[in-house]
Amino acid sequence: MKARERRYSRYKSVDVWATLYEQQHALEITVMHGTVQGNTVSLTRKGITYKAIILARSSDWYKYSLNCQAVWQHGIQLVVCGTHDSCLPLPVQALDHPRWYLARTTRIHGDDLSPTNTTFDTLRKTQYGHNIFIGALMCGREDATKRLATMKEGTALRIKAELKQLHKRRRGKPLEV
Repeated sequence: MKARERRYSRYKSVDVWATLYEQQHALEITVMHGTVQGNTVSLTRKGITYKAIILARSSDWYKYSLNCQAVWQHGIQLVVCGTHDSCLPLPVQALDHPRWYLARTTRIHGDDLSPTNTTFDTLRKTQYGHNIFIGALMCGREDATKRLATMKEGTALRIKAELKQLHKRRRGKPLEV
């Protein structure tokens, strides 16, 4: 019996590379030939050239400690991903629903994570919503910080510990950038 595929487990960086090359014209992006290095590539969009990294999910930005600029000094200006499931300090081009997201924005309709937004309560308790919330906190968004302040003490402490861990470089071989 085949296991049911989860929401966004099907995205792999290989698939993102293939989709990016296939949909260049529809996305209004041009991949610069000869610029692929590891998981990065130079792209042109609307006359602006970006150094982009290819990730399966935008939350992988934190998973691979790419947010640790002091350690990495990678100069990445854009994330191209299969799905945008976080909040990043730089623009994101998602390929599952082809859309360009500005820096510090999420996929949530209305982009509101404040405690008054009750529709985000149920989403936050899923892995997808948790990644969005953690990303917003990592970006220092005020609405996410206010929501964190209204949570139960134990939950807030767990999330703060996770944030502290994400500010450190992860152990192991770094992602090739």
